[in-house]
Amino acid sequence: MPKLDQESLDFILESAILAPSADNQHRIRFRVDGDTIHIRYTEYLAQVGYKRVLALLSLGAVIENLTIAASRFGLGAQTTCVPDPMQRGLAIQVCLNPGGAVDPLWQTIPLRHTNRRLRFRGPKMTDLELRDLDAAVRAYPNTQLVWLDEPESRKNALSLMRRAETERFHNRILHEEMFSAIRFNVGWNASCLEGLPPGALAVEAPMRPLFALLRHWPVMRLANLLGAHHILGMRACDLPCRFAPNLGLLAVEHTDNHSVFDAGRSFQRLWLALTKQGRVLQAMPASALYALDGVQAEGIPPVLQFELNRAWKSRLPTHNPLILFRIGFAKPLVIGAARRPSKHYLEESKTGGK
Repeated sequence: MPKLDQESLDFILESAILAPSADNQHRIRFRVDGDTIHIRYTEYLAQVGYKRVLALLSLGAVIENLTIAASRFGLGAQTTCVPDPMQRGLAIQVCLNPGGAVDPLWQTIPLRHTNRRLRFRGPKMTDLELRDLDAAVRAYPNTQLVWLDEPESRKNALSLMRRAETERFHNRILHEEMFSAIRFNVGWNASCLEGLPPGALAVEAPMRPLFALLRHWPVMRLANLLGAHHILGMRACDLPCRFAPNLGLLAVEHTDNHSVFDAGRSFQRLWLALTKQGRVLQAMPASALYALDGVQAEGIPPVLQFELNRAWKSRLPTHNPLILFRIGFAKPLVIGAARRPSKHYLEESKTGGK
C-alpha cells in the first residue's frame, strides 16, 4: 500500500478530533508510523468510576470518526485496543488498509454538534427514521438502544435525571468539576478551543449574571439554602427533556472497557445519523454515570449511587445505562465550542513529512 498522503491524513485526524468529549477537551495524542496510527491517552485509564467511562466513550467516538473518515479514501481501519500493555499510555492502534465501502456519514462529521437550547421542536421520528438509528447502533452489538418516549417511561427517567442533575449543584466536588469546564473568561459572545464557552450553554440572557456568580461555591451554597439546586436541576434536564420529541438511552450488558468503548462508537454513529436527518441531540449522562460501581471515590454520595443503581436495575434488569439523550429540531446556537487543529494532537510522526 502506498504511503498515506498528507492531505488525506490531515482530513482523517481532523475528523477524529471532531468527536464529542465531556468538556470539549480531548486528552489524546496521535503518532503516525506509515499506515498505522497510534493513539495515546494522556491520563491514566485504570479507574473504576464514571471518569473511566467518559474517557472510553470519547475514545470510541474518536475512533469511529477516524474509521468513517478513512473510508472516504477507500481505506479500512483495523483497531486494536491496548496493543502493548507495557506502554501505559498507548490506548489504541489503528492500521489503515485498502478496501471497504465508503461510509456516507463522513460528510456529516463536521456538522455534528451539541445543542443546549431549552426547547427542541418536533415532530417525533418516524418508524423508518427509528429503524435507521437502530441500524446505526447495531454496528456494535454490545450496545442496546432504548427509547423512553412512553409517558410512564419518560416520567421515571426524568425523576432519576433530575435527582442526578440536582446533585451537581448541591455537591461541592461535582459543582467544581462542572464549573471548571466553563471558560467564563472568554465572555458570552466568543468561543474557545478547549472547555465550554458560556455562550454555548444556552443560558437565558437575564440569568447569565446569576449563573456566572454561581460558579463560586460560597455563593452556590448560600443559594442552595433557598432551594437553588432543585430549580437548577429542573432547568438543566427536566424541562428540556419533558418537552423533547424523543428521549432515549444507550445501555450495555457489562461495563468492561471493550463494551464501553464500543458504546462510544455506537453513540457517535447514532449522533451522525441524527445529524444527517437534520436533528440535534444533547447528551445527559449524569443519572446513568452516577449509578456505576466505584463512583463514590469520585465524589458521588453512596446513597445517591445506591438509589440510582437500584432504580435503573428495576427498569433495565440485564443492562447498565451509559448515556441518556434528548432529540429534536432546533436552531443552531450562535456560539459553539471550537476545537484545536489536529497538529496540536500530533506527536513525532514518520509519515506524510512529519
